[in-house]
Amino acid sequence: MKRGLGITLNYTPYAFTIATLVILNFLVYWVIFIEESRPDLSVYYLEVGQADATLIEAQNGNRILIDVGGGRATADAVINLLPFYDRNIDVVIITHPHSDHMDGLVPLLEQVSVGVVLDSGSGHRTGVVEEYLIALEGYGVKKVYARRGMVINLSEVAKAFILFPDRNTALLDPDNASIWVQVKHRDNAFLFTGDSFVAVERYMVDLDGERLESDVFQAGHHGSRTSNSAELLKMIAPDYVIISAGENNRYGHPHDEVMEVFLSTGAEVLKTFEEGNMVFISDQGGIERVK
Repeated sequence: MKRGLGITLNYTPYAFTIATLVILNFLVYWVIFIEESRPDLSVYYLEVGQADATLIEAQNGNRILIDVGGGRATADAVINLLPFYDRNIDVVIITHPHSDHMDGLVPLLEQVSVGVVLDSGSGHRTGVVEEYLIALEGYGVKKVYARRGMVINLSEVAKAFILFPDRNTALLDPDNASIWVQVKHRDNAFLFTGDSFVAVERYMVDLDGERLESDVFQAGHHGSRTSNSAELLKMIAPDYVIISAGENNRYGHPHDEVMEVFLSTGAEVLKTFEEGNMVFISDQGGIERVK
């Protein structure tokens, strides 16, 4: 019994048990409500400077993270998108082993459970890559080499298709070993090509043709002229092009001639250094930018 301010509070084990059950039931229904209120598919293009990071979440809570460059700040940004009761990412795809696509993974693993990492299989080795490999082993995260034909089931109506690599990439330039991912939800599609050069783009156009058509395209290599060929953009025919780059970066991304290619498609071109974080949702009505 506790007394104070003229109020008497009686605590009993039975009352505590009832209160606990009420709270637990509330939390369960709250979580169910949150999940049911989610869009079928949400895609978060994060503003991470001269780097890449995109989080994809299905209504059921399944998640894919495509690249995590930008260091600890990016890891924190990803964590802030996850509910406190579900700090899990099912698949992390590291498109290729350059620091601007992967140096946030080690700090991310400190706070988030990751199911599996898809790796391009590039033989490129740096200090950042060695730290990444040590962290995967230390946290017990399985690493799988991405290969064409793999499919990640996000939900009954949303899947991620691995289009490239279709070969052993150990001896390829790390940019040209980049994993290509096309995320499809019903008739809507999002395409990611890492930092692949024009030669790989032309190979993929010959290989897949109109299959590459996608509503949203994340510009290759941050909008560099080494990527983003007119042939590829014609085949993709995007409604939106997302450029993930840092403001006034030393590479001059996005390059002027590439911007001309993007604009010639009629797509809306959006830059992370101007727009900040961007969020697109996909449902039966199509794709909509909500932030």
